[in-house]
Amino acid sequence: MLRILIVDDSRYQRQLVQSCLEGLGRCRLAADGLAGVTLFREALERGEPFDLVVMDILMPHLDGHAALSRIRTLDERAGRPEKTKTIMLSSLDDPENMLRAQFEAGAGVYLTKPFEPADMFEALRALGLAENPLDGGSCETS
Repeated sequence: MLRILIVDDSRYQRQLVQSCLEGLGRCRLAADGLAGVTLFREALERGEPFDLVVMDILMPHLDGHAALSRIRTLDERAGRPEKTKTIMLSSLDDPENMLRAQFEAGAGVYLTKPFEPADMFEALRALGLAENPLDGGSCETS
């Protein structure tokens, strides 16, 4: 079972993403970037790092770009040989934010809201976390 961190200031979006991923692992939820970084650090300290982070960009206290940058620093300090797999999920669909998320912050996949269930499973497959994008949890968008 995967350990999954979902960080989004929208309760609805957190629940939607959780419903997509709950069949694949155990989800922890955070309502902003600062809380997400704290949960990530605590999991590392317990020796139970997250396998996947799903991060929104536009959030209070600490946006997704800055939060993911801090997570990357925590990964490095912990001596983890591989970066935690990350999906950036945002309503921002401009090339600048997409490039910043993927190349500066190191997100593996960038999905725009609203997303289709197949998009989430394709992202998991692209990250090597799902063999078949239709296997695993279910995702309802209505």
